[in-house]
Amino acid sequence: MQFESISTQEELILLAIAVLYPGAYAYSIQKEIKSEFGTSLALGTIHTILYRLENKELLKSEMGGSDSKRGGRSKRLYTLSNKGFELIREIQIARQAMWTRISTMKNAYN
Repeated sequence: MQFESISTQEELILLAIAVLYPGAYAYSIQKEIKSEFGTSLALGTIHTILYRLENKELLKSEMGGSDSKRGGRSKRLYTLSNKGFELIREIQIARQAMWTRISTMKNAYN
């Protein structure tokens, strides 16, 4: 199985976007990653990765409506593209296959 190589941070962001659908925006992605994985990514880092993932055509973005809590500013909302969804699915399948193989060798790690 061969698929596009992405970093762990990129993978976490793609997973967070999938979980948060349809309301994924930078701050909600940051909170989801902190909550689920216990790791903190700076908003600047998240924005840089989002831009890179959009250039790789793994996600799409659009401006949401303005929000009074944000002083009338709009949020940029992110969703996975078909290519992005297929990529995280392929990663899941590959990881699961490896974990299945590892579990048959569990005595080797005792």
